[in-house]
Amino acid sequence: MAWHTIQEAQKLTGKSRRTLYRDMAEGRLSWQLEGESSRRLETSELIRVYGELKPLAQPEPEKTAHGDTAPGTENSALILAELKALREEVAELRQAMRLIEYKPDLKPIETAPEDAAETVPIEEKPLPWWRRRLFTR
Repeated sequence: MAWHTIQEAQKLTGKSRRTLYRDMAEGRLSWQLEGESSRRLETSELIRVYGELKPLAQPEPEKTAHGDTAPGTENSALILAELKALREEVAELRQAMRLIEYKPDLKPIETAPEDAAETVPIEEKPLPWWRRRLFTR
C-alpha cells in the first residue's frame, strides 16, 4: 500500500491533526519516521483504524466552448475587426509618445558678439552642492 503524510491522512480520513497524533501516541495507529522529524502513515493502517477512506482526487469538470465565438461565426468577425482597430490605435499612440518624448530645445542659442574680446557664457548653472567651495577668501 501507499504511504501518506499527516496532511494527506487528514484528507483521507476526515480526522483532525490532533486526533491522528493522539492515536499515534496511544499506539492505536502505527507510523514510521520519514527523514528526521516527519511521520508517514500507511493506507492499510488508516483503513484498519478509521474504516473506509474518502477519495482524494476531484473529478475534472467537463470543458465546453462558447457557441457564440466558434471560428467562422458573425461574432468572431466583429471581434477580429475590433482587434484590428485597437492595434491601429495603439500604433498611433506609440508614435505620438515617441514624438512627445523627443523634446527639441525651443530657445535659440545666444552667441556672443564676434567683435567682443571676451566670451561670456550664455547661461551659467549653479554648481551642485558637492562641487561648491566650502570656504571663500
